[in-house]
Amino acid sequence: MYKAFIFSLFLILALPVQAQWVEATGSSVIGHQDLLHARRAAIRDALRQASFQGALQVNGYQAMSQGELHTDQLSIDTQSSISQMEVLKEVVKNGMMFVTVKALVENSGSCEGGNYANGYKRSLAISNFYLERPQSANMGALHNVSEALPKEILQRMQGQDKLRALDATSFQMYNQVSSIPTSVNDRGSLTTAVDTATRIGSQYVLTGVIRSLDLINPELAGERGVFESLYERTRFKGERFARVLKVDLFIHDGFSGELVTSRSYSTQGNWTENRTEKIGFANPRFWQTDYGEKVDLLIEQMVSDLNVQVGCQPFMARITRTDNKRLYIDAGSDAGLRPGDTLNVYRLNTFYDNTQRAFTELVPVDLTLSLERVQPNFANGKLVTLPQMVNIQQGDLVIAW
Repeated sequence: MYKAFIFSLFLILALPVQAQWVEATGSSVIGHQDLLHARRAAIRDALRQASFQGALQVNGYQAMSQGELHTDQLSIDTQSSISQMEVLKEVVKNGMMFVTVKALVENSGSCEGGNYANGYKRSLAISNFYLERPQSANMGALHNVSEALPKEILQRMQGQDKLRALDATSFQMYNQVSSIPTSVNDRGSLTTAVDTATRIGSQYVLTGVIRSLDLINPELAGERGVFESLYERTRFKGERFARVLKVDLFIHDGFSGELVTSRSYSTQGNWTENRTEKIGFANPRFWQTDYGEKVDLLIEQMVSDLNVQVGCQPFMARITRTDNKRLYIDAGSDAGLRPGDTLNVYRLNTFYDNTQRAFTELVPVDLTLSLERVQPNFANGKLVTLPQMVNIQQGDLVIAW
């Protein structure tokens, strides 16, 4: 008589607290004597190590048949994100850069997308950022921050295994302060995000608002006499050079324009450069400043967070064509799709509230698309019934949660 025994073990190796400080060391090979890029790579490696220390989920699966073990699988996933970090030590040895960081690791809890469900690649278009107070960029001539900051994020997100970062820095999503959402609860919908996502084939769109690059004590930036300067140096110490960077990041759904998540970032460092020097943002001279070093760390934190935040969203693709029971979608093997994969079909429905503001609703239609042919940039498959029976048409979606 056939007997089978299946044993599943789910062991959560995580402290019960929501956040904890951990230390981790990352490393990177120094190529072409480029210490800056080696440092960034080592910090990124250290953040990964810290994330694994913070909260691990170990999943084990064993199956036995007639007393013999025939399946034995073990997988380890991280379910944490970094909310704060600082560099403790940097060492160069034998052509390697070693960086030790202290990071505040937050347990992000269970998140299907956090592990990039089904291995499908989400795509994120990174747009131009909005500089809310241009006068705050005057010192050092940092006005190029609106384009340079998103380009820096874009560059550091290239080559990710489960995410495609797309260049949309030529598109400005916000043209005035009143159009900027203050939180996800605002349900701030961006029609420009939909237009951009459609144009470049992206599932999600990242927008940003640079709130401030102000000096904390701008009144101390002017010329001073010897005695006055000595007094201020004694009283304010390093704070008299302190400068902040405050940025809000927003991720919009590229199909409806709805705001799905947002987060605020801030840092500060000393700006001791000549007040008349035009340095610019995110160039070699900028990164050499104390302020630039602090900004560099903040960008690494942004990149780490964006990978988690986008991963916690479902994979979606547009239906580009219907042909009897066959549907074509605008994602293919470049997104990790394979023949035999199944995706749920959704209809896009627009409704209006009592102020006649439009909202987009995803309506499930209890249909599953089974992929048969997969090309690099598109795929197609068949439904069990005609799509017209449930009003599925070009522009609707398929989703993997």
